[in-house]
Amino acid sequence: MSREINPEKDKEESSRICYQCGECTAACPLRRVSQFNPRSILYNINAGFSDTDSLWNCLICENCQIVCPQGVDFPAIVLQQRQKQELNRDILAHRVFSEIADFMTFFDKGVPVDFKGETEADSEYGYFPGCLDYLDLFLDVGVNFHEIGDSAVTLLNKIGIRPQIVSLKCCGHDVLFQGNHEVFEQLAAYNTKKLKEQGIKKLIVSCAEGFFTFKRHYELDDIEVIHISQLLSNKLQLADEERARNRDVTVTYHDPCALKAYQLYEYPRDAIQKSGVKYVELRHIKDNSLCCGVSGMMNCNDMSKALRTFRLAEVKASGADILITTCPKCLAHLNCLKYETERSGKEEEKGYDFEIVDLAVFLGRLWKE
Repeated sequence: MSREINPEKDKEESSRICYQCGECTAACPLRRVSQFNPRSILYNINAGFSDTDSLWNCLICENCQIVCPQGVDFPAIVLQQRQKQELNRDILAHRVFSEIADFMTFFDKGVPVDFKGETEADSEYGYFPGCLDYLDLFLDVGVNFHEIGDSAVTLLNKIGIRPQIVSLKCCGHDVLFQGNHEVFEQLAAYNTKKLKEQGIKKLIVSCAEGFFTFKRHYELDDIEVIHISQLLSNKLQLADEERARNRDVTVTYHDPCALKAYQLYEYPRDAIQKSGVKYVELRHIKDNSLCCGVSGMMNCNDMSKALRTFRLAEVKASGADILITTCPKCLAHLNCLKYETERSGKEEEKGYDFEIVDLAVFLGRLWKE
């Protein structure tokens, strides 16, 4: 069951029901590496004080909301406060992606959709790859993001789906997280109109943030939003000999923050385990999972690097050969740290001897072998 945000509820007013128990602070991943304090932010908002830096450091990972006994929607409060502080967007990392989203609003054209696989122009299924090719263009982290789209379409074909590949604009996740509702609304209006014009009834996404954004912040009426793991978990079948071939591979999974709101925890795990691999869990999983450190492409700083280091240490301790995730941002940032240490030449910083891949890529490669 999802934790829906009530759009009619005044988020700032809801902060007044906080009774300062501290559960949010204890659950906050940033608290492990800094003095970040959700409880203090709520106090300052209620007292009329400014706490600008903390508002832009928040990961919006939803850990605080999950544990709050009063049901305070802290992530929504942060988004509301950010909307009031537009000028502070200039301090953010990876601004190029927000600028691309803004640029898209001026032209009647969506993201690149040249992916392998069989499609049908009148299919009720639509697959939206997200901004994969833009990630390839601007991020040098040892990842082929385009392969995610190729693998996703191939896997959909394997389970009997020939989707339309819809060339939407950016879903608007990052600009929304940065408080830029004007650009977000323009992107959402274009995308909603495009989906309805193409007759899409089931929108499939392989990006966790795309799933979250379309499902929570769009008004798609009778269009069902589906994360690809939901389909692969239910329909993907590998032969016994293929499963046997994978038994020597140890795999673990990183839960993206964007799937927490809808508690999509079991579908990716089921799809992975159907491949026959040995599956192990990390120490912090599901509701208690740790953010990759750069949720929404906000800040890429010492705190975010410390969180990534903490997370990759858990992967190393698990003994996994492969770390799988379903969020291109997590894939980028976790690989960024791994790639950085591999290039550093410092022996004491090496040791991430495991691969980090997207779920669709992992399963797609098995089909090719």
